[in-house]
Order: sequence, then structure tokens, then C-alpha cells
Amino acid sequence: MGILNGVKVIDFTQAYSGPFCTMQLADFGAEVIKIERRGVGDQSREWTPFRNGYSGYYASINRNKKGVSLDISKPEGQEVAKRLISQADIVVENFKVGTLAKMGLDYESIKKINPQIIYASISGFGQYGPLKNLAAYDNVIQAMTGVVDMTGFPDGVPVKIGPAIGDHFTGLNTCLGILMAYYSRLETGMGQHIDTAMFDTLFGICECPILFKTLLDVDMKRSGNADPEVMVPYDVYKCKDGYFSAGLVSESAWPTFCNTIGNPDLADNPKFATAEGRSKNFEKATEIISTFFVDKTRSELTDIFAEAKIPSAPVMTIPELMHNEHLLERGMIRTMYDDGLGEYEAITNPMHLSLTPADEYKSAPLMGQHTEEILEKFQFNKAEIAELYEKGVI
Repeated sequence: MGILNGVKVIDFTQAYSGPFCTMQLADFGAEVIKIERRGVGDQSREWTPFRNGYSGYYASINRNKKGVSLDISKPEGQEVAKRLISQADIVVENFKVGTLAKMGLDYESIKKINPQIIYASISGFGQYGPLKNLAAYDNVIQAMTGVVDMTGFPDGVPVKIGPAIGDHFTGLNTCLGILMAYYSRLETGMGQHIDTAMFDTLFGICECPILFKTLLDVDMKRSGNADPEVMVPYDVYKCKDGYFSAGLVSESAWPTFCNTIGNPDLADNPKFATAEGRSKNFEKATEIISTFFVDKTRSELTDIFAEAKIPSAPVMTIPELMHNEHLLERGMIRTMYDDGLGEYEAITNPMHLSLTPADEYKSAPLMGQHTEEILEKFQFNKAEIAELYEKGVI
């Protein structure tokens, strides 16, 4: 039984950030009821990759939930939603700011019928501020927060980070906020509104360049895989069968690094003996260090640097990681079953709680799969359900 067993969540989210947030709650036992617009559904149902005409993307971040098909643009649908929310603990939504207010389903309206509700709103730019009405996806947020400007090589174009970190981190931050608000409610009996913005979230991970600017008035620039303003060496080097990441953890490790790469005299070279010197002579230092890597395999380098106790790692590919012994032993990749996809390999929850681990992974809901089951559980009688069908509400 999950630690959140008995907690009821009404989930109005779609795409990535919201469903990823509610997936965390569902994984640990919360009853997450996913509300999808009748005849439309979560937009991620249309996102690749597909199998059997069914989205693996949708399936992977909507597991362990129950699905209700409901047209909340109709007054009858809004009343159904309010009846569900009146008996719920948590509401999560990521509509455009102001959308749910038009339907009487915003926090100010909902807290009148359920004062203890914890209501989380996820958006690109937050519920207030001059940018609040702008729509946003991960690429937009990465660009606007400086993440793209800080990523890539100095002589190249700015680069977006591959994974959708804006959605992912915002979903996690929202989940954390929900759990803190839930803990507060256990203490005080009071609900509250959580306002999480992708813009705030990604701006918040740029602490290093912000500190360099505020403390030293230094404008940090993108530097590829290195970090010459902070530590040299700290880079990714070309090797015989790919790339290898290695670097220092402290200034005192520099002589050990030099011995490890077979160039002990480098440690006392006036140009490179100090962090400041290596930073000023970054290109020359990199040229010298790189020669050690080019004729060695990732496996050989792994052994060499492990022996020297220098943090290092081969640059791994996704196919390699799918068969990584460590990840497999920790259960991070497992075969799951989904009603649309059948069996497939997917990532499990990375939070390993010793007493209350993530629940058994169950299929993401097909469109409206649990509509009648949920309505009956929330005391809708058969006549009411039949009428909702007749009016095209469910």
C-alpha cells in the first residue's frame, strides 16, 4: 500500500509537466483521476513514439491513474467536476491562465465548496506577472531563461538541452509543493494554492552564472563541456571508441591528475600549476591533456581513473544504458504492461523509499476508461450517468 493511499487527486493536466507531477503522486498510492476533454483528450495522446496507434509518451507519464472523459466546457460538465472536487484532497491543472476561472473551476471558486482543497496550477510564466498569458513549451522556456544561451560551445550557436527539463523539473517542483501543502493541511486543516511556473523553475537552476554576475560582475558564457571559469580540467575528451568525461574535484587533486595522465611535470609548470593559470591557459591545457585520451578506449580509461580515484565516466548512449547492469539491478528499467501498447520497457520511479516504495505500475487509462466507475464511486446514480451520456457531457 502506497504512502499516499486514500489521497484523492483530480487531475486536469495534459502534455508533460502536469501529468508528470500527478504521476509521482499516483506512483506512491494516491488515487489520481485524470479528467480529459470528451472527444479531445490529452494532447500527448498524439505524440510519438506510437505502437498500435497508441502513444508511448502518453502511456509512460499517465500510468497508475484512472481516466474520466468529461466536457467541462458545458455547465453540466462543470457541475460534475465540482462534485468530484468537493470530495477530493488535491486538484492539479495546467490550463492557460484564466481558463478555469471562466468555468468556475479556479481556486477561488473551488475553495468555497472545499476549503481544505490543495490546488496546484502549473503554467509557463505563473498566475501573475506581465507574461502570465503567454503559452510556453520547453523549448521556449529554455530559450527565455538563459539555459539555451549557456549551452553549447563558445564558437557555436546556442543549444537547447535535449530532454524536456523545463517540464520535468516543473512537474517535480509542483509535486514537492503539493506534498508540503498537504503536510501543512494535516497540521492546520487549511488548504492553499500552489503557483508553479516553468519560467521560474528553469531560471532557478541558473544559480552559477547569476552568482558570478551578482558577486563578481562577470558575464559567464557557454563553454561547451568544460567549465574554465570554475575548474580546469573538467571536460569531455575524445577517446578511441567515443568520449570520456574526467576532471578535478579540488585544486589539491591536480598533481594526482597529472600523474594519472602520465605527465607529472605538468603539475609544476608555471602556466598550469594553479587553477587561475589553467583557466587563463585553458586551450593549451586542454590540448595537452587531450593527447592522453585519444588512443585509449572508454573501458581502459574507466579503469585508469578509478584506480586514481578521480571522478570520471564514459559518455554513454541510450542503447547502452538500456542494458546497464547498475540501472537494471536498481530496477530503473522494467517491463510494464499498458492496455494500449501491450508490454514495453520503461523508466520506473527513481525515488527508492525503503518502507513505502512506489506502487505496482499499472496501465495509463484509455480515453474515458473509468468514467462510470468513478462517477458511481462519487455517488452519481445510474439515471444521472445516463443523462450525462445523453447530453454528450461524458
